[in-house]
Amino acid sequence: MSTALDLVSVTAGYGDNPIVREFSTTLDTGTITTLIGGNGAGKSTLLRAIYGTNRFFSGEIVFKGERVERLPPWERLKRGVGFVPQGRCNFPAMSVEENLKMGCYTLTGGKHEPAIARVIGLFPMLRQKWLTEAGNLSGGEQQILEMAMVLLLEPSLLLLDEPSLGLSPRMQGDVFTTVQQIAATGVTVLVVEQNVRGALLISDRALVMEQGRKFMEGPAAEVRTDPRIRQAYLGGNIQQSAA
Repeated sequence: MSTALDLVSVTAGYGDNPIVREFSTTLDTGTITTLIGGNGAGKSTLLRAIYGTNRFFSGEIVFKGERVERLPPWERLKRGVGFVPQGRCNFPAMSVEENLKMGCYTLTGGKHEPAIARVIGLFPMLRQKWLTEAGNLSGGEQQILEMAMVLLLEPSLLLLDEPSLGLSPRMQGDVFTTVQQIAATGVTVLVVEQNVRGALLISDRALVMEQGRKFMEGPAAEVRTDPRIRQAYLGGNIQQSAA
């Protein structure tokens, strides 16, 4: 299996304040990795460091064999790094169709229609809601739209920050299914997720952060059954369906 991303002793944060400290890991192509940690552990900061929207202090970010830590976000996007940040990031007064067309802004004109057709094929719900304003979609539908807008540019690495936050259990399930569909196309996914149980069930690997540093990593199934993780993030018990 090929390597999509190498992080080597990454230290990043805001202003003069490092939040993530000496963080190293490797993500294999086409896998889903869940990033776990308490509030303030540095999870979102790490995603932003990979995308280039905060201050990078030291280390290396190697994407598909190229060091990108000094490149601006739009150059990383061109190379295939996609980012869906936490919270709504669509155009709520515009229709699904208009949002998808806006998502094609960096593509040449001849690529717009094939790109939109591709994401509709992946997410048929978008066609059913074609003329609906994004602000009138359910929370889960908006999250799927936002992922689709990023996927229009065919990223090979997708960073997701809390995609199921605030959603009902059913809609959380829909979002997790969508993440699996994305990974099945060969896209590497790194996801920060408050629903730790649900995220670990669809993930290949897991990373655990504490106070900006890597505390643990390994296969998701092993991390899920670790007593420390069960106690801290899974309520101390794992239901039989999650074992």
